[in-house]
Amino acid sequence: MKKIIALALSLMMILGCVSALAEGEKETLTVIGAFDIKYSSLPEGYTMEVAESNGTYYSATIAPKDPTKPVLSLQIEFNDSLDGVNKLTDATPEDMAAIKQSFYEIAELDEGDIIFEETTTGHGTPLLIAKTKDGSIAAVYTIYMSHEIEIDMFFADGKTPVTDEHVKAVVDFLTDVEFVETAAPAETAAPVEPGK
Repeated sequence: MKKIIALALSLMMILGCVSALAEGEKETLTVIGAFDIKYSSLPEGYTMEVAESNGTYYSATIAPKDPTKPVLSLQIEFNDSLDGVNKLTDATPEDMAAIKQSFYEIAELDEGDIIFEETTTGHGTPLLIAKTKDGSIAAVYTIYMSHEIEIDMFFADGKTPVTDEHVKAVVDFLTDVEFVETAAPAETAAPVEPGK
C-alpha cells in the first residue's frame, strides 16, 4: 500500500486534471495484466483519471464535481507477502494484524486512532473499512489474487469528515464491480466475483 497521507496530499494538487466518463458507459480497467476490473458507472457525479499504471502498481483519482463529496483514490498493488491469498477472508490472523498495523504506520497514528470494521459488498466480497477517529480519512480495503485493492476517501480541505454515507457509496460501487481474470484466453475468460 502507498502512504495514504502522502497520496492524499499529492492528489489534492491534481484534482483539476480529471477527465469525464460518459454516464452509464461500460468501463474496463486493465490491472497489471493479472485481471481486469469492469464496472457499469462511477459513483454519481464522479470522474476518473489514471495517475499511474506501471505493471506492478495502479492508481487513479476519482474526483467529484460536487465539493461536498469526498475525493476517492483507487490503489491496486501486488503484495508478495500475500502470495496465495485470493481474497480477504483467506488472510491469516497474522496477515490481518499486519494489514491493520500498516494503516497505523503509514498514517503515523497511535494504536486506537483508527476504527476498523469488517463488512461485505452486496455480492459477498469481503471488505475491511478503516477510518480515523476524526473522520478525516477513510479507506475501503480488500484483496484479490494477492493484490491489495484500496479506495481512500478524503476531502480536499483535509478537515471535513468522511461520513458513513460516503463509505456506503464506495461499498455500493464495489458491489457493482466485476473482476475478470486475464490469464485465461480471451474467448474463455469469465467474470469472477472475488467474494466467491
